[in-house]
Amino acid sequence: MAEVPALRRSVAILRHLAASNRAISAGALVRALDLPRSSVYELLAVLEELGLVVRTEPGFVLGPGVHELGSSYLRMNPLQRLAQPVVRQLAEDTAATAQLAVIRGWETVYVLKEQSLKSVAVVTATGVRMPSYLTATGRAILAQLPKSEVLAMFQSESAFVTRTGQGPTSVRQLSALLAQTRRAGWAIEHGEVTPGIATLAAPVYDVLSRPIAAIGLSVPAPEAPSAGTGEASGAGDATATPEMPDDLVDRVLAAAAEVTAKLR
Repeated sequence: MAEVPALRRSVAILRHLAASNRAISAGALVRALDLPRSSVYELLAVLEELGLVVRTEPGFVLGPGVHELGSSYLRMNPLQRLAQPVVRQLAEDTAATAQLAVIRGWETVYVLKEQSLKSVAVVTATGVRMPSYLTATGRAILAQLPKSEVLAMFQSESAFVTRTGQGPTSVRQLSALLAQTRRAGWAIEHGEVTPGIATLAAPVYDVLSRPIAAIGLSVPAPEAPSAGTGEASGAGDATATPEMPDDLVDRVLAAAAEVTAKLR
């Protein structure tokens, strides 16, 4: 077998960071992996340049490039094939539009879309990209990722964009929103992508219990969301929208659980 020390060491660094739920300093990596200090610093510089790791004040964490590679793998594995009948059935049972989405970098990418004849028009066509912090599917995934990984994705974002004037406008507001989503077990966006449309979403997990996708369901919004954004208003907060029918929430959770079971 050919020996490529730099590649082996780089993979070892990435795997060690992946196994930790907090940032790790370069010195700690040197000690844990028993690698030359100069090599570790050189490899970290290259990995940072490629977006595979991100330097934070306490140390290094995995960068958004790792998740992008994982999402690319998803398109080659059985996820879409296994999920399609589930997503299609969800759309038919609810007379709505159902989607399957993954995250690439900091964006939501829709990889499946199914709709009934009575479903509402939404912009979530296959291949469309949206800021993950605006979409229910993106939030459903982000809420289940390690906080350090989420911070790495967005720490360079100086301004969060909006489509309808609603949604989180800072990392702090996004973190509060994801905490609410995590507690609820499902995500919602209320008119933040398309006015008058609400989308519910639940995460899909792989065999390692990592959130790799989300199933969303778009329906006419029962009510207009509260004015403002962030912690005070609860915009996009599942607990702030009790008018959302429980049966729709249950169907989305069941669909996500079914796809998760198929992947295991």
